[in-house]
Amino acid sequence: MPCPSALVLLLSAIALHQIAYGLVLIGGFSLGLASAITTLGLAAVYGRQWLEKAPIGAGVMQRLSVVSALATVCIGLGLTTVALMG
Repeated sequence: MPCPSALVLLLSAIALHQIAYGLVLIGGFSLGLASAITTLGLAAVYGRQWLEKAPIGAGVMQRLSVVSALATVCIGLGLTTVALMG
């Protein structure tokens, strides 16, 4: 699914007859997004390895998993409530 902001940028560049500039901006945006997502993934992998080596690592990982699941459920319930009331 393409990013709506990227599509608006590309369509604007086409309308202004600056297609090359629009493609450069889209490429830069895509590289930045890919590097940010890759960095977060690597931080999660190495952070997990670091926590597993720590003396309290196993307990922290179990609690972190539960907290993460609860946070996801709470955010989902909150968004559903707002959508139903709005």
